Formats: sequence, C-alpha cells, structure tokens
Amino acid sequence: MKRINMARRIAVVGAGGLCALGLAVTPALAEGASTTTHTSFPAAGAAFTCGADTLTAVSGTVNQVFHLNQDAQGIYHVTGTITPNGVTLQDAAGNTYTVSGASWFGGKSTSPDGGDVIVSTDTEHFVIHNAGGGVYAKVQITEHISPNGNVFDFDFGGCQPPSD
Repeated sequence: MKRINMARRIAVVGAGGLCALGLAVTPALAEGASTTTHTSFPAAGAAFTCGADTLTAVSGTVNQVFHLNQDAQGIYHVTGTITPNGVTLQDAAGNTYTVSGASWFGGKSTSPDGGDVIVSTDTEHFVIHNAGGGVYAKVQITEHISPNGNVFDFDFGGCQPPSD
C-alpha cells in the first residue's frame, strides 16, 4: 500500500486543493503570511495493510492539523499532524482492534505546490492493539528528503498506513 510522501503533502496543502483525507481548502498565501487548518472526519473505510491482513476502520475519527506559511524569502514551510481518535479496526474474520499513534510531516519548498522540495521529513508511527489490549502490529515509517536530494526511507513496522 502506498503512503503519502512529503512532496505530495506539500502539494496538497500549498496548492489549496482538497486532501483525499478531508483537508479543507487552504487559501493562497501572501508573502510572510500563514494559515493553520484543523479538521476531523470519520475514519470508517480507512484500511491498514498488515501482511496478508487488511484491517478496516469501522468507527472513530481522524483529526488533522496543517500549518503552512511563506517566509520573507518566498520559501514555503508546512507541517501536519494526523491522529486517530477512538478508531476501531476490523479484519475479515470480524476480529476487532484499536489504533493509537500519529503521523507527522514537515518540510519546506520553493513552490506552493511542493514541486521543488528543499527538505522534508514524514513519520508514520501507529500501534495496532488486539481486543485484549496487547500489541498486534505497528506502523513505523520514517522518510526524509535531504537538501541534496538524497532520500532515506526506513520501515521497521509490520503494517502500512492507509493511503490516500
């Protein structure tokens, strides 16, 4: 399952479009201006892929906070945090799970659509708990794009987060 990368997130926030995850429209920024958007939406239908298993959200909400600003040099800075709240997952056999954790990303670009990323980091850290409260699996992904264009991608979990 494909996860959202930093350049795409900057493009979604900076371009003022609608994020597939439910982000409200972000207005165009004047130089030196900033905007912060808080949104929540139902988690139902979002799916974590854990090996051959798909765990689909059946209840709960997802909260998002996005911040975008343009500095005096014309560089766009973006951060965002995505957190589940009371999310219950279910597998094909009807077993239920809960999820905790967060996704955070931050970066900067010379264009509001994220076309020229200078530096960015994207982290996905979620713990999926079985019905007894024990750890079933984790999402542990960190992706970093350095100023020289090198990409570092670490994935130490057994699951992939929902994609857009």
